[in-house]
Amino acid sequence: MWRCLTFLCGLIVAPAAQAHPHVFVDVTLTLETDAEGRVDGVEVTWVYDPLFTMLVLSDRGLDSDADLSLTDDEKAALLGFDLQDWPEGFDGALFAYDEDGAVTLGPAEALSVGMRDGALVTRHRRPVAALEIGAGEVLRLEPYDPYYYAALSLVQMDGLPEGCAARIVPPDKEAADARVAEMGNSDDEMFFEEAKVGVHYAFSAEVTCVGS
Repeated sequence: MWRCLTFLCGLIVAPAAQAHPHVFVDVTLTLETDAEGRVDGVEVTWVYDPLFTMLVLSDRGLDSDADLSLTDDEKAALLGFDLQDWPEGFDGALFAYDEDGAVTLGPAEALSVGMRDGALVTRHRRPVAALEIGAGEVLRLEPYDPYYYAALSLVQMDGLPEGCAARIVPPDKEAADARVAEMGNSDDEMFFEEAKVGVHYAFSAEVTCVGS
């Protein structure tokens, strides 16, 4: 989704067109559990920055009365807009890992779209095969855009199973900047697509449980 909107953003912010990131998103992750307390899904809430919100609404001819709210018809037209046209090979903007390595997340399912304080807010769900977090084990969740078109900041973790806690670890931006500089730090958009520097700027949530 992110790269598909490059042209749109360039129309308004042409002087900064080569800067990264272009979009800023606050992220809340909510764990969903089954009757046995196993994680079987992650609900993802994205709150977009006001500029990107304005660009999306303007491009789609929505909120014509500029009251910063959406009608039911406008919500229906916009639902899932940020889950469409993901590039081939793009796994989404959420990655999960347990003691055995990468956890496979199912395709994103759009849940809702709306406005909050002048910002677009979308919710979607990523299903996962029932996953139990044993005592001493860690489930790590990392919301980030590999291409760093969007900067995702993890601000909240909800829905933790009983006996579990989460620690949000922000990225070391200075170290990330240094790493990207070593890689070339090009202003060319292709650099970010090929180098996939977003992982270096990723927030991480470490979920641990005391066990049953």
